[in-house]
Amino acid sequence: MLFPALVILIALSASIHIRAEYQNNRRLIYIFKPLTTSLIILSAFMQPVEVSHYYKTMIIMGLFFSLSGDIFLMLPDDRFIAGLLSFLITHIFYILAFISDSVFPPILTLLIPGLLAIIIVLKFLLPHTGDKTIAVIIYAAILVLLYWQSAGRFSTSLTHSALTAFIGSILFIFSDSTLVIDRFIRKFKGARLLVLTSYFASQLLITVSI
Repeated sequence: MLFPALVILIALSASIHIRAEYQNNRRLIYIFKPLTTSLIILSAFMQPVEVSHYYKTMIIMGLFFSLSGDIFLMLPDDRFIAGLLSFLITHIFYILAFISDSVFPPILTLLIPGLLAIIIVLKFLLPHTGDKTIAVIIYAAILVLLYWQSAGRFSTSLTHSALTAFIGSILFIFSDSTLVIDRFIRKFKGARLLVLTSYFASQLLITVSI
């Protein structure tokens, strides 16, 4: 019963963090953003192994880099590149986990939807990224690989793990895309709610895939 209790704590911590973001309460942000990811990491350690110990290790390693990315992005100084690098490493660990349980490379046709989506986002995004353009393109390429591998894994293995990892990957890409649109193109009121709810949900779903 401890894992359901943790899920409730994760949802509560995430809710407090999101509210703090809209109130610009830096003290609560500094507490509850890393706390939420730390609780997700704890839940990952508690998850029984469904796939393999290697898969679990790769997911947990990715979560730790996510925690460092969270910290970089919440600091008052502009640590965007450091945060981007942390999450890029996170995605590499997730991809390694997915590859361990599926064929690499997946069917080429599965790449098309993710590639088209990223191209559309980059078309509007790149004119605004300035000296961060190369970093953004590299990160976008890793996101495409994350989507492609998770989609390929799900297409050949209709398991609970493959499904939750695939949905989690989609939500992660949605969260990142919304974040950069709000940061570089046009700010909108609901951005932080969309970014954070999809981000925490994606991390929890990928954790459940262990």
